[in-house]
Amino acid sequence: MHFTISHELDAPLDAVELAVLSPDLGPRLATRVASLESVVAVEHALRDGELLRVLRFQASAPLPIFRSYPVAKDAMSWEERSTYRLSDHASTWQVSPKEQWRSYFRSAGTYRLERLPQGRTRRRVDGDIQIRLNLLGPLVERLALAEVQRTYDAEADTLRELIRA
Repeated sequence: MHFTISHELDAPLDAVELAVLSPDLGPRLATRVASLESVVAVEHALRDGELLRVLRFQASAPLPIFRSYPVAKDAMSWEERSTYRLSDHASTWQVSPKEQWRSYFRSAGTYRLERLPQGRTRRRVDGDIQIRLNLLGPLVERLALAEVQRTYDAEADTLRELIRA
């Protein structure tokens, strides 16, 4: 399932980019999303105009459709690896669940900042999410996408907070 999530921020691209590059982004995001127990920065390295960031996410509970099933805690953990390039204000990202769950889930995409008139910035995320489960796959994809939307909405609020700080 393909998705596009876009937010407009009332700040210039340079200010938004500094917030995107902040090592505080992941941990602050965790405090804004009820379904996240934690977001830990595993790697955060800016070299040669590129930021390599690895964030480890731990969900606090499974998706509602799985609440009555015993879901292993590590099934609700994943890493997001991204490489942000200062030269084009964009990154590629990929989500990797724990090894034993990778055959069921795949997600990757791009993240881009665009300069807008009047000193504003658009943050646009394009991605694909694929969940391979017999019969339930498409339903679980839609539920997961709703969580992804909530997370990027919270990230936009976190960026606004970092810009004001």
